[in-house]
Amino acid sequence: MKKTSLIVALLLCTVLSGCSGATKDETVQDQDLAYQQSMDAGRQALAIERYSVAERSYREATRLALRRDDVGAISDAAYNLAVTQLAADHASDALQTVQNARSALAMRQGGEAHAATGGLPQSSHGAGTVEAGASALSLVAAASAFRLNDLGTAAREARIATQSPDTDVALRGAFVSGLVAARQSDTTTLMAAIGTLQAAKPPQSAVQKGDLAELQACYSLNSNPQKAMSHAADAVSLRRETGDYRAMARALALEAQAARQAGQGSRANELLVQAAQSLGARAGTDTKADPLAAQYMREAGSLARIQPFKAGETTP
Repeated sequence: MKKTSLIVALLLCTVLSGCSGATKDETVQDQDLAYQQSMDAGRQALAIERYSVAERSYREATRLALRRDDVGAISDAAYNLAVTQLAADHASDALQTVQNARSALAMRQGGEAHAATGGLPQSSHGAGTVEAGASALSLVAAASAFRLNDLGTAAREARIATQSPDTDVALRGAFVSGLVAARQSDTTTLMAAIGTLQAAKPPQSAVQKGDLAELQACYSLNSNPQKAMSHAADAVSLRRETGDYRAMARALALEAQAARQAGQGSRANELLVQAAQSLGARAGTDTKADPLAAQYMREAGSLARIQPFKAGETTP
């Protein structure tokens, strides 16, 4: 049933005293479908970088989850909302969403068994999965804090994420921990993060391989810049493969840093321009230049346009 038809049907049920042919089970099924559709619409919009559309869809999913008082669904939808806000480079909003989700979940502790009966689609339930949801929120909080250069918070949240019963969340937590350590010149923690990713059970995903290559590039940067360039180039390819273009731009900038360390100044500038143009080509950045893209261009000393193919005003 389409959303508009569902709204009309519910209004009729409100006006008339009892809708023939509409049972309680059917009503719940339609409500569950609305949640499912909101989650699917958010995922599809996020995949093509339509961040405002994805955010609206995930906000609707959180509303439906709250109405149902479904712990797992609240956690899932809020996590997706925070990830969307971070992808849109609204890290402060993502942290606020995590805080709101934690407050909502804290007052519902102990209600997992009740929510598990007839739970919404795609929701997580039970003690173990609720714990996984909490650690997933820590992961997005860590990434958001890192984006805001709040390294203390990022390190603390990343440590929590590494304890997740969800292997993917734990490994990504180790990755963020490694990024923080690299920024802080903490070789011990960086090596520990690399060791965690290397020890991951095969088969490793392209995301995990990209995480490992990026951390290895960070570790080799000062001691062996040529090796760092190779690892960073691997990370660039893997990020391109997974469609994580912001991470790809970060890997390009890391490769540029290694190239400069290796005495390849021209190559470093080219890589920085590539990173800047990739960031500048992200959807939703036509009216406002990405600050990081502008920074990369300044570091490259380039007069190239961040968006060389941006459409201008047409003349009649």
